[in-house]
Amino acid sequence: MPDITRQGFASIGVAVKIGNTTITNVQDIGDLGGAPSELDATCLKDSMKKTVPGVQDAKAWEVTYLYDNSSATSDYRVLKALQTAGDPVSVEVSMPDGTKFSSTALVTTYVVGFKVDELITAKAVLNLQSDWTVTNPAASGNG
Repeated sequence: MPDITRQGFASIGVAVKIGNTTITNVQDIGDLGGAPSELDATCLKDSMKKTVPGVQDAKAWEVTYLYDNSSATSDYRVLKALQTAGDPVSVEVSMPDGTKFSSTALVTTYVVGFKVDELITAKAVLNLQSDWTVTNPAASGNG
């Protein structure tokens, strides 16, 4: 049977795990990767500027989630404990097709400002300590 590629996936079912905890109330996440810096490779003979890729600049990776601090297992309290500990933790994003993105990061979290008639959110800022490792989904037994 020919390999059939899907024409996209909904974000439903994406799971974000930080440390040993799957964050339950995630609303959005940052990019899983980053563009490299541009190193100028232009020479005097060139009539157009040339660049080559340099160090990847992924910036801090952010996760926005619904705020709740009512129990010891609430997302905010768990992430705040990771921030206080100050040690790098594992980060994993699982996609609907079975792909997994993994890294390690230092965690900071804070409550985002809010106004009338909206849910209170918080943000986890993860300073990545390694590049994202991609684990491809297992091949189906149909091919």
